[in-house]
Amino acid sequence: MTRSLRAVAIAAATATSLTLGLAVAGAQTTEPAAESIPTVPSSSPPDATAPVPSAPVNSAPLTTLSSPSLVSDGVDEDLVELARLSEEAGALGEELHLAREELDRATRERDRLERAAGVAASRSALADGVAQRDQSTVDQLATMRYRGGDTGATRAAVLAESPRDLVHRLDALRRLSGATTIALDVSRAASREAVRLREDATRSASVARDAARDAQERTDDLARRSEEMRGRMDEVRRRVDALSDAQRARWAGGPVMPEGYVAPPVDDVNSAALRVALSRLGAPYSWGATGPSEFDCSGLMVWAYAREGKTLPRSSQAQAVAGAPVAMADIRPGDLVIYFPGATHVGMYAGDGLVLHAPTYGVPVRLERADAMPIHGIRRY
Repeated sequence: MTRSLRAVAIAAATATSLTLGLAVAGAQTTEPAAESIPTVPSSSPPDATAPVPSAPVNSAPLTTLSSPSLVSDGVDEDLVELARLSEEAGALGEELHLAREELDRATRERDRLERAAGVAASRSALADGVAQRDQSTVDQLATMRYRGGDTGATRAAVLAESPRDLVHRLDALRRLSGATTIALDVSRAASREAVRLREDATRSASVARDAARDAQERTDDLARRSEEMRGRMDEVRRRVDALSDAQRARWAGGPVMPEGYVAPPVDDVNSAALRVALSRLGAPYSWGATGPSEFDCSGLMVWAYAREGKTLPRSSQAQAVAGAPVAMADIRPGDLVIYFPGATHVGMYAGDGLVLHAPTYGVPVRLERADAMPIHGIRRY
């Protein structure tokens, strides 16, 4: 086999470690006992922060590691093509998780803006009512002031029956004039406020309509992509189910846990989440599943951390930007290792240079070399 052909096969096969699957072949698909934690006797526990070993620690599935099983008389083109399809389906699956999260946020924002628009409209209507009431007050005062003609000081002096009566008339005139001026100021302010609130209500309604339109577009796009996803899932399932026994064995790989592995001690929430996740070694992969018996890659992370009281984002892309970034030199058990340039796969660091993950359809939850796939980043929650 030429070097270029081998590179193509390796690249296509390596990428498949993405999420999504349903059934697992052979004995590896057996459901593990709940909370069954692997503990293999060892003279000393593995170093949880040890560098990733350069040599394979177990027989990995075709979906994650290049291996001699790729080649018999030549490259198994069926498996290479299946690896490519599985990678595409896994990537689309994680993108759909992210799209659903974004749709949920857009829907909540739309609802908030619609409520705000309703409140703004109510305040605008109330302000209009206040402005009309205040204008009515101004009209009444003006009528009182000007009823009977001139109400100025000269007329008051002419009509006064005595100096004391003149004082009373002038005082009443001042009060009426002051009340009219105040009422007029209040009315003008109320009118300005009513105009402002009407403009606010109009803007809020426009923003709410835009948000509703955006949410609907996201909904329609999600429906379209979900239909595409179902088609790809069905194709991968069909091809995996049609594999020969020898091909299926190469596809699924060897034991789900390397000989001699000992789970790191539990000393914080993250290592506790790892212990929970390890109890699902051998569980089948299923697109969109979050446990407790089947998982996709990000679903396994969500389920394990939820058992320890932590809420993680649903998609590998969202998990890749939440939490705190961690350097490989500082990696600890329970940290999430995100894979591939598009952050389309995720596993949980299990110590001893290994990562626990749900690879793809037909491959059970298993331990793998942490460097078996291109690392996008590491996050700690």
